[in-house]
Amino acid sequence: MEKKDELREKLLELIKKESSLEKVCEMLELNEYEALALVKYIQDSGINIVVNARDDDIYMINRGDFELEDNKPYEFHTDKNNEFKFVAIADTRFGSKYQQLSILNDIYEKADELGYKNVFLCGNISNGLYDISNMYSETSFLDDTQRQIDYILENYPKIDGMKTYLVNGKTDSKHLKKNITSIGKKLAEGRDDFVYLGNLSANVKIDNVNMQILAPNLSKTYTVSYRPQQQIDSYRSEDKPDILLMGGYLQMEKFTYRGVTEISVPSVCATTPKMNDRRYSNTVGAWYVTVETDLKGNLLSVNAMSSPYYLTKKDDYKTAKVLKKGVVRNDK
Repeated sequence: MEKKDELREKLLELIKKESSLEKVCEMLELNEYEALALVKYIQDSGINIVVNARDDDIYMINRGDFELEDNKPYEFHTDKNNEFKFVAIADTRFGSKYQQLSILNDIYEKADELGYKNVFLCGNISNGLYDISNMYSETSFLDDTQRQIDYILENYPKIDGMKTYLVNGKTDSKHLKKNITSIGKKLAEGRDDFVYLGNLSANVKIDNVNMQILAPNLSKTYTVSYRPQQQIDSYRSEDKPDILLMGGYLQMEKFTYRGVTEISVPSVCATTPKMNDRRYSNTVGAWYVTVETDLKGNLLSVNAMSSPYYLTKKDDYKTAKVLKKGVVRNDK
């Protein structure tokens, strides 16, 4: 088994970039049958190795945590009052010196007091990765993928009965690009109160209500409503969701357009030097949302209560406490 695991690591390193079967056999001193059996062994462990036949050879590449996104929605149901309550947040930016864990803790405690048991984190869970030469590299206090994962698992607020549904955003995609690692997926594997929904987008169904969550890899614009309207305009009539949550744009607004209720989800981090340099306004806060349906499960109303925070705390990453409420501190 030790020999097989050693070969496994060597193969994964070799096929970070596309490699031919011939080259794999040569580098690992295996015949074709042994090499392909090793690939199957790794695939069965959950790692996405893509194999294609081309030009009289077989080529393979390690896609790691990159997954083929399906459009199957994650399903929820309303309660006895025909209501479904959730909190919408984005841009926690864990690993950044500008993260605001104290505010995040406060959001979770308020949610618990108000009876909100579901939280949708709409992208940019982590601060991502910066090359050491990047002018913003010093804004991170955690500079690699595994350290950010471990930190979030240990420090993210946890309250008994509450679940957090994760969508990877633009900053999180840097881990996929560099280390083939999905932050959201790894967090869901590490804590039972985390549920991974998808990379950059996710579909949710609440009874018969369709909700889409987007954390797109696009830049913020100076006009607040431009990106949401552009997105809604792109839908065919038959594809429009009832509700659209958009994270990653550091703004807080709600409007209805073409029959879609759009909610722009604010950040839970202080204004960073990069935001300042690009003259991005940064709204900090959360939405407390109640979806009400009729007896057939169709949408009646979307009530969203905004909760902005006007002051952030400098160096909060150094002093913020870990919130664990009603839980034993031993995750799966």
